[in-house]
Amino acid sequence: MKNIRILNLVLLVFTAVCFKSCSNEPLVGEFIQLDDPSVIEIGQLKAQIDGNEFIATIANGVLTPNNILIIRGVIDDTGQTIELRISDAGIGSFDLKTTVGNDNNALYFGPGATTNPYTSGAGLDGSGQLSLTELNTQDLVVSGSFEFVGKRVQLNANGEPVLDENGDPNVQNVLVSLGAFNQIPYVLGDDDNDGDNGGNNDPVDEFTALIDGVEFIEDSIVSTVTTIGTTEMLKIVAQTGTNSLIRIDLPLFTGAGTFPMESLSDGTKLIALYNANIGGENLTSNPGSITITEFDTEEGILIATFEFTGSDPLGVDPNIVAVTSGEMTIYFAGIPGSGPKPFSAEIDSVLYEPDPSDISVSIGLQSGVERVTVTTTIGEQFMSLTFPRNIAVGSYDLSDSLIDPENSVAIYKPMTGISTSFSSSPGSLTIENYDMSTGEITGSFSYTALDRLGVDPTSYDVSNGFFKVIIE
Repeated sequence: MKNIRILNLVLLVFTAVCFKSCSNEPLVGEFIQLDDPSVIEIGQLKAQIDGNEFIATIANGVLTPNNILIIRGVIDDTGQTIELRISDAGIGSFDLKTTVGNDNNALYFGPGATTNPYTSGAGLDGSGQLSLTELNTQDLVVSGSFEFVGKRVQLNANGEPVLDENGDPNVQNVLVSLGAFNQIPYVLGDDDNDGDNGGNNDPVDEFTALIDGVEFIEDSIVSTVTTIGTTEMLKIVAQTGTNSLIRIDLPLFTGAGTFPMESLSDGTKLIALYNANIGGENLTSNPGSITITEFDTEEGILIATFEFTGSDPLGVDPNIVAVTSGEMTIYFAGIPGSGPKPFSAEIDSVLYEPDPSDISVSIGLQSGVERVTVTTTIGEQFMSLTFPRNIAVGSYDLSDSLIDPENSVAIYKPMTGISTSFSSSPGSLTIENYDMSTGEITGSFSYTALDRLGVDPTSYDVSNGFFKVIIE
């Protein structure tokens, strides 16, 4: 599938305007005089935004095998971005007003925003032109000039259109004039990755779904972590070349499992929506669900499947859409320290989560068998987990005795000063991952802790146990 990582944009793209992808023709006739690329520095892209100077700190391009040229200029400090796209690239002039038979367009993202760009697309009666004066296929540089009138529907904080006194969406305009770029570099992309950032080794997002049984072919996938009130959210937007989109919002610490979706949200709920970008309303999940198999907030990885029925929660738009067979692997900006502690459990539903400094891993030898013991403390509480070093990935019963060196045993002490140990009787241990070359091992466990000698009748329910340690 096509994936575009929009250069230097880390916030959520939630676009409700037309960004259509078709074919193009060079223009003939008279045009407004644009800036001369030769008067700006080599490698520079500049323009006037409503009369204010725009000088990109980063300017580059991509030329795909099917001759689509994408040019981007970004002001790194503010996030302002100009993006130009033409097909059948060559020396000549091109109409940037996207229409049937014309595959060109232009976008402008304002300061600090990657949501709802201004577009030259015909859907909102935008307009523009680009003149390509140099396309050097040996040195891989491109020069030209451009200008366009960009338009967008004004959106409120919830991503909904702001209406005027007549009940129609309020359309905002921007004039991008005197635009020029002089010998900015471009790279040769591929049809499945046009517009990428030049072929780096970053992991690539994946997103697939069916809309009423028809494949949703995304052209860009953008994800961001935001804070709404006190709730941290991950927002994902997949868009096609014509700006139809699927958006999924989910609380950052949802975890693994299957969860129902909401049809209305204050920005902090798990919700999905579809918008075909043909003038209708956002069709939100009613019902819908997501199954998360991995959600690592520290590394920034989400792997999930989803499906939902999209309808207008306010009943204005009668359309209903079935979004099925949804699958996604998303890489986002992780939050250092947000991942699970190396060891945690619940004791009678009370969290037991020692600091990393209070977790130790040791290796002992019993009857010729090397055994690993993970020891933890919180104040006077103590918990340990012992298992053979050569244990394989899989599930095992926890024993209450260490007599057999092949046994796996868990022990809990509510107070280290008391000699009574409450051992796993019964219990289970699951080794989820074990890389013997690095010693990293991950597992889960649960057990009922009892006094093996039967002196103390107290029992403890140890549940939701997790550990991720390194055996050296």
